[in-house]
Amino acid sequence: MDKNANIKRLKEIDHELVLYQNITALLGWDQETNMPERGVEGRSEQLSLVQGVLHDKITSSEIGDLLEGLGASEQQPSGDSSFSDPERGLIREYFREYNREKKLPKKLVQEIAVVTSKAQPAWAAARKSQDYSIFQPHLEKIVELTRETTKCLGYKDHPYDPLIDQYEPGMTTAEVARVFNGVKKDIVALLTKISEKDQVDDSFLYKQYDSKLQDDFGRKILTDMGFDFQRGILSESAHPFTTGVGKDDIRITTRYTEPSMSSSLFSTIHEGGHALYEMGAASPELKGTSLGTGISLAVHESQSRFWENIVARSDDFWINYYAALQELFPAQLSGVTRDTFVRGINKVEPSMIRVNADEVTYSLHIILRFELETALVNGELEVKELPEAWNEKMHDMLGIVPGTSAEGVLQDVHWSAGLIGYFPTYALGNLFSAQFFETLKQEIPEYREYISSGNLIHLQKWLNEKIYRKGGIYTAAEVLQQVTGKPLDPSHFSRYLEEKYTRIYGL
Repeated sequence: MDKNANIKRLKEIDHELVLYQNITALLGWDQETNMPERGVEGRSEQLSLVQGVLHDKITSSEIGDLLEGLGASEQQPSGDSSFSDPERGLIREYFREYNREKKLPKKLVQEIAVVTSKAQPAWAAARKSQDYSIFQPHLEKIVELTRETTKCLGYKDHPYDPLIDQYEPGMTTAEVARVFNGVKKDIVALLTKISEKDQVDDSFLYKQYDSKLQDDFGRKILTDMGFDFQRGILSESAHPFTTGVGKDDIRITTRYTEPSMSSSLFSTIHEGGHALYEMGAASPELKGTSLGTGISLAVHESQSRFWENIVARSDDFWINYYAALQELFPAQLSGVTRDTFVRGINKVEPSMIRVNADEVTYSLHIILRFELETALVNGELEVKELPEAWNEKMHDMLGIVPGTSAEGVLQDVHWSAGLIGYFPTYALGNLFSAQFFETLKQEIPEYREYISSGNLIHLQKWLNEKIYRKGGIYTAAEVLQQVTGKPLDPSHFSRYLEEKYTRIYGL
């Protein structure tokens, strides 16, 4: 076949594989939200079957022949330069995925699907009963399979490299460690200054807030952000998440079980940021293709963090929304001024639970997990030692120790899903968001007026033009360079935190 025929055929295969991926996402969404407890066994078989089919198709000789015919190689992963940017992006992604999956035995891929499907309910049961021993054998198997995966994929410097590369292509363990060490130093210095000041009051956030009214308020904000409820839904789950199960079917979840009203609200806004990216990436040119999604998890997380923290935790945001919130909850917010409320939702205090962590200490939670994961993968730490290691790092980094395993090692769902290598993207997302924000401020000088008047759609349009609609055409590094004019620079995030919390705490 000639090159035009090759690219046409690759697009046809891509469309089919995306449908299989959508099926997998739907099965996962259902397991998290609706599936009965005894459905685990059947669901694990279903996921194993679909993952096996995907593996067979992505590693087929036809894919290899097509990529070769398109000029893809290690030196030129995007293929022949005569193709359009979207076509070169598609070739690049398939070249990367083909070479990765080709190294993984089908049996290993299917075993991971079965093991993780059974591990999720075991994790939930362990977390509920605060008994790590229930989950430990499942996690031991997951870590064993993860180590086997790294051996199959190969690595030059660290066995964690191919794991983080799966979620943040091009990123290495050494680079993450370098960036995190610098950020950690800045955060600890800021925390020290904050600890010397009087603590803000947030007691009003821990009263009884009707979940139905919270849901109504969250949906109003999502709508103002640009969330299209004809293309997306909001549901509840034990752990908030976003998933796409179709080109016009983006699903997000939140939870209303936390002691603080703000954790539920900001979880909704956070997942809404992810959803906006997915909706924007499904542009007519990219809809239904593997490029119709976010380019990397760090860039994806930058969008959820932008909406949750930079926008929704700002004083400007509540100029428009606080009166409406007070009207919904007059008793709970009686006598609470807008300034007091804003200070309350930005309270900085070391806490046990990552998803409830404040904006300053959040990255320390991620650095802790990164250090534990790298130790698990390279064999320096065994699964049975994980609870003690977790508690020691919590004490060293945050000065607190979990009272139960549910507050500590069992709090996240990610390991039960086999997502080792995923966590660093959360903190990297903070860095991306602050750097994108610097450019937005320069290009939309009236951004504060838009936020304070509730005209959030202006921000969504800018993000859609600069980031969302590009989907997976370009790499994360290329998108960051295109938008901000420079590579990743952690100083933007450190400066953003310093300026914001100097105002809040009068540093």
